[in-house]
Amino acid sequence: MIKVASLTEDEIRAVGDAFADFEYAEGEKGMNAYYRDHDAVRDYICDYVRGSLKGGRLYSTSNRHEAYIAFHHSSEKMPIGADWIILRSLIRHLGIRGTINFVKRASASGQSCEDKLKKEKKPYIVVGMVAVTKPYQGQGYMRKVMDSVFEEGKRRNCLVILETDAKLKRDKYVHLGMTCVAERRFDEGSYLYDLVKAPS
Repeated sequence: MIKVASLTEDEIRAVGDAFADFEYAEGEKGMNAYYRDHDAVRDYICDYVRGSLKGGRLYSTSNRHEAYIAFHHSSEKMPIGADWIILRSLIRHLGIRGTINFVKRASASGQSCEDKLKKEKKPYIVVGMVAVTKPYQGQGYMRKVMDSVFEEGKRRNCLVILETDAKLKRDKYVHLGMTCVAERRFDEGSYLYDLVKAPS
């Protein structure tokens, strides 16, 4: 794994497209339901990549950038400018009212694994994004990026946690060694699944 220092706009867009083009199962809406359309989802993910770059939290499998992962340890603080890129994008795509509604639904869905660990003052690594670009999907790159973060969790002797919004994604992470510890309902067809991997 390598730390990514910069990306072209085409490379950033490739990550956004990989996310936005995901096909949910019948009856599932995921978090995409809160966005205006496919382009809004893609543009938000592109901004998330930009924020992760600015925050020094983006890694890739190689200089070919087959796959990406954004993660950080709970002791590491995100630079204010990096957080602002992501928050500003959320407000731009959901609107102020939509962002407030999203936050309210998140709160009503129950306490996240990350919130619980923060309250208990336990260290953890949180994965904010995993993306395999389209030409490399189905070739084992998801396992490669996840194994790298599992190794980091083992090195730091802490849990690795992430959230996902689709059963297929959840099942893939379980197949890679994570455990689903909670299912939080946002709305009809919209759920978040909390997954953890203990150091071993």
